[in-house]
Amino acid sequence: MPQYTYGGTPSDVLTDEQGNVIPDYPVLVKAAGTGATVTALFEADGTTPIAQLRSNAVDSPAPGAIRTFKAADVSEIEYEYLDAAGQPLRWYQAGREVASGARDTAQQALDAVGTKLDTETEDPQTVSGPVNFTSPISAPNLGDQSAARWFVVTGATGNGVADDRAALQAQLDAARDAGGGIVFIPPGRTYGVSTFLVVYDRTTIWAYGATLKAIGNSGLLRNFTGSETFTGYTGHSNIQVLGGTWDGNANSGVSGTVTAETDIVNFVHCKNITVKDATFLDCSTAHALEFNSTDGGRAVNCRFLGFKDNSSGGTRGFSEAVQVDMAKSGSSSIGAFDNTPARNIRVQGCYFGPSDRLGPYGRAVGSHTLAAGVTYDNIQVLDCRIDGTLQEGIQAYGWKRAVISRNVITGTGLSGVLATLTDPATTSVAPAGLDVSDNIIDGSGGDSAVRVLGYAAYKYPGVSITDNVIRSITGNAVQVEQCTGAKVSGNQVDTTSSTGLYSNYSDGTVFIGNVVKNAASNGINCTGSASPVVAGNIVDTTGSNFGLYFGQGADGTTNTTDATVTGNKVRKAASAGIRLSTGASGCLVANNQVRKDGGATTGGISMAASATGAVLLDNDLSGNGWNAATALSVSTAAPTTGPGGMTALPGSNLVDGDLTPVPALEAAMSPAGRYETTSRLRCGTASTPVSGALYLVPIWLPKGLVVSNITFVSGGTAGASLTNQWFTLHNSSRVAVARTADATTAAWAANSAKTLAIAQTTAGTATSYTTTYSGLYYLGVMVAATTVPNLVGEGSMPAAVANASPGFGPTNSSQTTPPTVTSGAFTAAAFSGAGICAYGYVA
Repeated sequence: MPQYTYGGTPSDVLTDEQGNVIPDYPVLVKAAGTGATVTALFEADGTTPIAQLRSNAVDSPAPGAIRTFKAADVSEIEYEYLDAAGQPLRWYQAGREVASGARDTAQQALDAVGTKLDTETEDPQTVSGPVNFTSPISAPNLGDQSAARWFVVTGATGNGVADDRAALQAQLDAARDAGGGIVFIPPGRTYGVSTFLVVYDRTTIWAYGATLKAIGNSGLLRNFTGSETFTGYTGHSNIQVLGGTWDGNANSGVSGTVTAETDIVNFVHCKNITVKDATFLDCSTAHALEFNSTDGGRAVNCRFLGFKDNSSGGTRGFSEAVQVDMAKSGSSSIGAFDNTPARNIRVQGCYFGPSDRLGPYGRAVGSHTLAAGVTYDNIQVLDCRIDGTLQEGIQAYGWKRAVISRNVITGTGLSGVLATLTDPATTSVAPAGLDVSDNIIDGSGGDSAVRVLGYAAYKYPGVSITDNVIRSITGNAVQVEQCTGAKVSGNQVDTTSSTGLYSNYSDGTVFIGNVVKNAASNGINCTGSASPVVAGNIVDTTGSNFGLYFGQGADGTTNTTDATVTGNKVRKAASAGIRLSTGASGCLVANNQVRKDGGATTGGISMAASATGAVLLDNDLSGNGWNAATALSVSTAAPTTGPGGMTALPGSNLVDGDLTPVPALEAAMSPAGRYETTSRLRCGTASTPVSGALYLVPIWLPKGLVVSNITFVSGGTAGASLTNQWFTLHNSSRVAVARTADATTAAWAANSAKTLAIAQTTAGTATSYTTTYSGLYYLGVMVAATTVPNLVGEGSMPAAVANASPGFGPTNSSQTTPPTVTSGAFTAAAFSGAGICAYGYVA
């Protein structure tokens, strides 16, 4: 019963997906290739049985580690444990004794050809391959291979100073000569590499726990020699790089040897490339990982740490950690320069950030080269963490059918995500289809968090920017420029130094269901854009300008036309809630709500005189203390505001002066800035008050209205022998809140308006009173005279009807001088007599 030794190395530690150790947790041991559970487990002494293998307890010197143990009759195992979702996670390990057995097998093979095996190397894992296994080998992300060949790196110094390239390349060449295999780089060592290693077809590099370090002035790995030439995707392919730290060793000015513009790992003219669980460290000037003219490149669960621009003049601040590129002269390391683009590329679950020595990359993932008529197809960046870049986080340059989703992007120098193309006037390309969704973008600087930029000659089609969380942006949150049919929906925006959501020179942009808070400029802005739809959005607080803005482009000629603006809620805009600005034409603004809510909002909807053909219907602009002219500031544009082409204000729109429904014609005839007790169209008679009696006439007033004057109008009978005449303003409980001075004997001619100014309020001497609620108030009129002028109105109402609560009509009698109203000192008596429906108003 042979036993094989496992565990007990620094890499044998149980961790979760975030890298946190998991102490005291059960671990199953299974036979590699078959999945059968291994039950014959023993302590390191080989005799003490283990009932249940667990990671070390939390109070252990090495919590979460798997201690040294032995398994009977199994030379290859897979550890297995369950993650938080109950899914099994596994990793492969060969028994330590396998190496010596493999060496004996290799010795026999080498003896057959008269070659002597070097047995002097002290490394216990030394094997000179190839080694033939009789059963398939199973490993993470590695398909089972019949009679798989393992080529173990031997003879390397592994101190990070000596050049181990020859030892490494020997096994890569051996795998090539065998038609492919697995090159095993023993862990726990740092292998110096003076110049690029070359990996060939059907080769897997197994580098978990190993470090490869550039000690010359080049990168570490590529899939070609300098003399090779390929076309299309015909180069060395079907390659996997699993694990390892790939140290580019860029010169920082203090340490590091590499000053050249060099990739760390570079793939060209190939297909089916996987790089998984690798760490890329300290790249000089170029890229950590380049997929050039690659069909099916995958970077999964990798880390990209540290970059230094060592170019002359520091001109490579844009360099990507993962570059998606094409076989173009000046961009590809070898020919043919046939402009073959990378396609079907997936970057998933990767981390991008600074290293201990160097800062972050120019970009995390992107492209910066295009050729006429060529695009990159099906590029995906998923589930990544981008922790700072010098420029953009992700640049989708000429990407077609691209998906950028579920990433966390913070602290970028420019945009979090930029999608663009070359100027069609110089290089015509046609990218289409872009999904930017479910990302968190926090702290982008100097440009929009998400920006899609086409050209007038090619408006970028098929853009979808949805369900992103965007905050603390220096610039706009989302900007679509020279696009067509872009959909921007479900995004949450909080705090920008400019606009929240921006459509510029774009046709058919749809902004729907977004929430924009604390934009420094407009909440949503459409300039020079045809047929935008802005629906169901919430804009809460703008530092300047408007909640929703529609206007002319910066060229001074391209206008926003035919906008549909419906169902939006705007709160605390710095200026008007909705603005139709210069040149905006044919816009429908309907069923929106604008609230001042203690902010500085100056009005509901405002229009420039050149904003023509607008239709404003059923917007709720109430609760703000605005009259129709303030709620709807339309200049001379004359929008349609109601049925039949009505242009009168407010039409079907709801403002504070029109909460009580009135016929459309009466609303149209209401003078701007005036609140009336009744419409002038209803006034056809005149009634005469009793001398010395205070009559209260009901009026509706909005909250926040400043009342400076009160007016009543006389009929055909003038006043004679006048002794006292004053007006009052009362709340719905008849408490006087303001009064005018006494006009005493001043004449009141027939058929004339008498206007008296406010002289005292509940606060004391004052020239105006500001209403404190929206609703029912009363205007009071008292005239003492031998002949009291009759008052124009709708006539009188019998006491039995007029005095019913809340009522109107005469209250106090035998009045002379005005009452004191300070601190609410005067309340009119109960109604008792025929009510006069007099015409009065405040302005």
